Amino acid sequence: AMGAEGLNMGTRFMATKEAPIHPKIKEAMVSAKVTDTTHVMRSVKNTERVYKNETAMKVREVEAEKPGDFNAIHQYVKGENYRKSFQETGDAQSSVWSCGQSIGLIKDVPTCQDLLDGLVAEAEDIIRTRLVSKL
Repeated sequence: AMGAEGLNMGTRFMATKEAPIHPKIKEAMVSAKVTDTTHVMRSVKNTERVYKNETAMKVREVEAEKPGDFNAIHQYVKGENYRKSFQETGDAQSSVWSCGQSIGLIKDVPTCQDLLDGLVAEAEDIIRTRLVSKL
């Protein structure tokens, strides 16, 4: 095998022009570093990597105080909070939202077509410059 057989790009596609996400959330993604994620809901056996914000840190605090008590964290992790921040307010601090560490690599908000064109161009360049001798 010559490398990856696939890739997971959910976080990257969140920061595209077509994604139905508030522009302020996309701005937060572009400003993020690779260290701006954390894990929540470990104590309820549903670990999720999320953007490290005020709400995520509150969830971690409550989980430390009441491990395994979903009712104690429900008010912070419920989907309604996520919907409001992503579709209405654009407040990147008011809900927990999933993202990968790759959030720190996002530096723009392109169209999906431009993102894919860039990926193809990068892959072709790698094949041409680094892999051709291995074929």
